[in-house]
Amino acid sequence: MKETSEAASSTPLVNSVLHATQILELYAAQKKEYMSLAEISGALHMHKTTVYRILRTLQSVGWIEQAGAKGHYRLGTGILLISGAMAVHHTTRSLVAEELQKLSRLHNEAVVLSALRGDTGICIDMIPSRHRLSVGVDHGYIVPLDKGATGKMLLAAQSDETVARLLSKYSQEDVPHLHSLIQTIRQQGYCISEGEVDEGVSAIAVPLPMDDGVYVLSISGPIDRIHHIGYPVLLESLKKTSELIQKKSMGLMG
Repeated sequence: MKETSEAASSTPLVNSVLHATQILELYAAQKKEYMSLAEISGALHMHKTTVYRILRTLQSVGWIEQAGAKGHYRLGTGILLISGAMAVHHTTRSLVAEELQKLSRLHNEAVVLSALRGDTGICIDMIPSRHRLSVGVDHGYIVPLDKGATGKMLLAAQSDETVARLLSKYSQEDVPHLHSLIQTIRQQGYCISEGEVDEGVSAIAVPLPMDDGVYVLSISGPIDRIHHIGYPVLLESLKKTSELIQKKSMGLMG
């Protein structure tokens, strides 16, 4: 019998599995081949004993390998099985990448696609500006959820249950402000920021709902160039691109 959404939402999550996915995602975010037990523990704020047990488990199935003179850990060949399974989504990924390219060429500014992986915001694709002075971003960088247009939009786009879990990681003094911010962003349907993450850089972001979750589509660049284009113009382009990707994706699924 198919599990209802209510039953699924009330089913307790397996913390060890969540912790394991956070460790694997950390490798993508940090872009380091090897990491030590201490590095992983510190980056994820997990106890070393917990991290060690998870690493040993992942090592037993080939997802993690221990190598090097200091016994540091790296991703194992077993993870390639999962990467191979993702090939079925190649057409959709190509479609999204094509529209990101078009949007970047239209305004000649950086276009970023982000998503929540576990409890972490991650840049999963980006098209850089062709300007000599452009915003320096790359795949896999961590997106802060409490500042910047992309991160705040990503936070606001989540379900109330997910938002509550994410906000539990912040100090109680910050939660009321973040709650208010989330409501404002949801009502607007977009988010704008200036100089919150990188000095002198402005960004505007909109949600991109897809079958496998809500992504965020954003345009960023130096504040003066973004002002010259105009937020209304950029917002219209972002919304059209988001709608087009959704329609084309539905056509592939049909």
